[in-house]
Amino acid sequence: MLKVVCIGAGRLAQQLMPALEEAGCHIIQVYNRTPQSARSLAEKLKGCSYTSDLDSIARDADLYFFAVADDAITLLSTQLYTMLPDDAIGVHCSGSLGLDVLPFARKAGFYPLQSFSPNHEVSWRWIPLIITTPDEDIWELLDTIAGQLSSSVYRMTEEQKSNLHVAAVFANNFSNHMLTLAESICNEHQLPFEILKPLILETFSKAILSGPRDSQTGPAIRGDEKTILKHLGLLDNHPELRNVYRVMTESIKKSLV
Repeated sequence: MLKVVCIGAGRLAQQLMPALEEAGCHIIQVYNRTPQSARSLAEKLKGCSYTSDLDSIARDADLYFFAVADDAITLLSTQLYTMLPDDAIGVHCSGSLGLDVLPFARKAGFYPLQSFSPNHEVSWRWIPLIITTPDEDIWELLDTIAGQLSSSVYRMTEEQKSNLHVAAVFANNFSNHMLTLAESICNEHQLPFEILKPLILETFSKAILSGPRDSQTGPAIRGDEKTILKHLGLLDNHPELRNVYRVMTESIKKSLV
């Protein structure tokens, strides 16, 4: 049974570690600078200890998963790897960072292409798992683990993964922000945001089933300049929203070319 140490106890770690345990790994220890968070995660796992002291990290694990914020990976991994055996494998879960942030001789990326939120359990079977590593034996090891979690496992180059991460920001973060802006317009004018929910569901359902390009509707795709100008006028008192509307409209128009 593979032994895993988890560095971090945030949103991702809280869901990934129990999933790895279900996949047959033994999570032997959780480290987090806040001991309460480390203990909370460790208590979900079988025979797992916790610590907030890097000097107390277990030295005998097979895999060291860095499930922390991107800007913490380099510092923590640099502090840790000198304490560990040469054959220890460092694994980070970042979508945007390359393997160069890990000083380990043996290393990999293990990127779940999903957003993680508190109190919302994900279904790992449908989450794409992206693995990056130059080592064939590490790829085979992580592929076996990932295959126990998900039906969608991909090996990618770092460049492919980085571009996928950009696409994911457009698909997830930017689209969600557009919904936030729509909600703010509704709130300002005493309109129920719930009235948009059937439209939102239909929009994303069609994008998935038919493809987003073929599903595009609205005044920009129709070339309806009269409606566009009316909308821009309604947003005169909100220059930031007006600019977003204008930029998105021009982008949709250019997509027809």
